[in-house]
Amino acid sequence: MENTILEMLNNEKGHYISGQMMSDRLQVSRTTVSKYVKKLIDKGYDIKSSTRKGYCLNKDSDIIFMNHIKDNIPDFYKTIEFYDHIESTNNLMKATRYREGDIVIADHQSAGRGRNDRTFHSPQKVGLYFSFVIEPQLTVYDSLKITAICAVSLIKTIMKNYPLEPSIKWVNDIILNNKKVAGILCEAALEMNTAKIQKMVIGIGLNVHQQVFPDDLKNIATSLENECDRFVEREKIMIDFLNYFYEDYKNLSFIDDYKKYSCILHQNITVYQNNQSYNAYVLDINDDASLKVLVNNEEKTLNSGEITIRKAES
Repeated sequence: MENTILEMLNNEKGHYISGQMMSDRLQVSRTTVSKYVKKLIDKGYDIKSSTRKGYCLNKDSDIIFMNHIKDNIPDFYKTIEFYDHIESTNNLMKATRYREGDIVIADHQSAGRGRNDRTFHSPQKVGLYFSFVIEPQLTVYDSLKITAICAVSLIKTIMKNYPLEPSIKWVNDIILNNKKVAGILCEAALEMNTAKIQKMVIGIGLNVHQQVFPDDLKNIATSLENECDRFVEREKIMIDFLNYFYEDYKNLSFIDDYKKYSCILHQNITVYQNNQSYNAYVLDINDDASLKVLVNNEEKTLNSGEITIRKAES
């Protein structure tokens, strides 16, 4: 009932719908309608209530509807769950027996995570935060490919919907104007005897709508709308991403695009590893998405692990 009322309000977004009309359509009392609208308001939905006019959802509201997403993505994706508030979509999917194609979406995360247990700022209704499960026939040594495919799919999605030119900072950050706009976290369960991935949980965090970032993030993070004056609904962004990802994952086709969108290929970088740092030059990105770098005139390969890189200051 709650979701049905929200969808009715969303269909008339910016306009009032009388309580009587809603109760007639739903075949429930006006008191029941009022009760569910109050629940939605308590959850943070921007709904105005007027005794004479009825109810109105703010025209700038961006509501995610699971059925809209399900109707526009391949059958590869199975169940979709939505939470108004959750600690972490990745944590939930890791702790519970979800299977390939299952998706969990959150409107807000209280403990969103990135690589190396860094936090991912996930305020309500301004970002797209979701996780999904795949069961790839890959070894742990090929796991970087999945992160790379996700990054390419995100770039394609952003460029389809916005007049922006994001880039990829190896291995999992999407960058706009030298600031992070999205992060990807892939966490795998392994079959120890074969070193093959049994299950991988992929978490995506994308800053979509305009927002003011906390002091510790304002110089390093941005959102899509902070960089351009265009409003796109989050469910459309998610539909596009899931479609792009499915095609690239099915074909494992990503490396050419990954190189094209890289912001560190043929660049000087600083590598942070094992509490030490050193300078390197990025020669190439290998087919498994590892980096081929030049360090003190010697070639070296960087895999993910606990490695962090930054572009060297010019």
